Amino acid sequence: MKKYLLTAGALLLWSGTALAGGAETVTMPAEAYKAIMEKLDALQKRVDVLEEGGKAAPAPAPAAAVSRAEYDKLSKDIGNIYDTLDEVETKTLRDRINWGAELRTRVDNYKLSELGPSDVQIKPNNAYMPGVAGSFPMELVPMDGDDNDDNNWTNRVRLNMDAKINDTLSFHGRMAVYKNWGDSDYTTTSLYNDLNRVHRPEASGVKLDRAYIDWVPDFIVPVAVTVGRHPSTEGPPLEYKENRQRQSTYPGLLFDTENDGIVVTFGLERYTGLKNAGWRFAYGKGYHSDSDDSSSFSFFDDENDASDTNMYATFLESEIPCLDNSLMVLSYAHMTELPSSFLGSDSPINVGDMDLYGIHMQASNFLNSRFDIFASWAANKSDGNGKFVDFSPYVGTAIPTMGLLSTDGTEDRTGSSIFAGLRYTVPFTPLRDPKIGFEYNHGSKYWMSMTMASTEMFNKLATRGDAYEFYYIQPVNENLFFRAGYTFIDYAYTGSGSHLGQPAETDAELDNYYLLMDVRF
Repeated sequence: MKKYLLTAGALLLWSGTALAGGAETVTMPAEAYKAIMEKLDALQKRVDVLEEGGKAAPAPAPAAAVSRAEYDKLSKDIGNIYDTLDEVETKTLRDRINWGAELRTRVDNYKLSELGPSDVQIKPNNAYMPGVAGSFPMELVPMDGDDNDDNNWTNRVRLNMDAKINDTLSFHGRMAVYKNWGDSDYTTTSLYNDLNRVHRPEASGVKLDRAYIDWVPDFIVPVAVTVGRHPSTEGPPLEYKENRQRQSTYPGLLFDTENDGIVVTFGLERYTGLKNAGWRFAYGKGYHSDSDDSSSFSFFDDENDASDTNMYATFLESEIPCLDNSLMVLSYAHMTELPSSFLGSDSPINVGDMDLYGIHMQASNFLNSRFDIFASWAANKSDGNGKFVDFSPYVGTAIPTMGLLSTDGTEDRTGSSIFAGLRYTVPFTPLRDPKIGFEYNHGSKYWMSMTMASTEMFNKLATRGDAYEFYYIQPVNENLFFRAGYTFIDYAYTGSGSHLGQPAETDAELDNYYLLMDVRF
């Protein structure tokens, strides 16, 4: 009995402290709190009777005896109240950090044909494809012939979290596991780095995708500061095919990589009259080498490796005037000291700088037509420093020397790409309004973008050539949908997605059929 008395007393003290504004605050509806307090008061009076052992009260009339059934009911009532308050406390903890999860299972059936001996293939997962360089580091393999896989299965699990710390600070994070089914092969780490390792299937370990703080200080102009591992992947208009809300600050054609850095955003809506208008300035690091081997535990710069790759960017965005549910983004990014590949025991070198420019526009439910439409244009310009890498010791004479978008890094190159598409929501209630979409993108001979973290098995938006995709989204309920699609890529030049080497003509083609199941809760 003493245990119940202590529990009830502690709960009364805890509840009162919480409402009095203690360091640990718990909130509940006033009616619920009043009812709990009244119930505890009544129970306490009955407890007092039990403490006296059923003895007569000081009043002339004797106290009524408490039966065993009443005693058991009292114990149960106090236990129920404890459970109620425990639920309130648990909810308060959940209110501090909101949790969510995702599971995606996908199967791809692809065929890559018409490969010639001059086609340099890059293996990001378990498929050799021209122009799917996953990152700055690459594995280059000369290929001759076809390649196919009729059931490439993958699982991707994500754990999402966010918290409102106070009125000016909020936290957002995401951890992920992404792997091929039954993948027991050795995966060379040169294919994955800090720009894409969460978005490429590899081992079953958990990796950090996003972790950043949004700080909105009380300043003379509206401003927000974002620090950490950014929401820099799966940007607009990729949310249409992903069947979700906007996921990134940056347009997907220009910048789709995992990135650590700092972004400062100035709100311009009150000054321009344009809805959701803002001007962003960003700094990030694409590559950094240090001497962090296990023997020295040193994290100083490694003098034998390439200099850091830094990224500086600015983005101006707003809603398109007079068009609801729309977005327009003007972009510019400058990347310094791009590194070469990591093959053998050789240290990478820097091969030059790159500028990226972009314009993106999209509109959801355009003019109430049930169509979502988008169009993007982007361009790149290289500034080689005259340095290059000789890959022949690793892959034979079929691979010449490689500088920045050239053989020797002495020639500056310019490339461009367009990306356009639409999605239509079919008004058919029995099938829960499914969606049908089409996307097309074209890249020139020297096109190169920062899209290393593509969620596809191949880097479609890096294509030097033409890419077409049709897809169908079938919702099942608010948490589950399926997507079936077909992608055809007609490569015109080799090396898509890579900043190294002189592109060569190719007749390579890719056919890919896929089906995925996506669950979010």
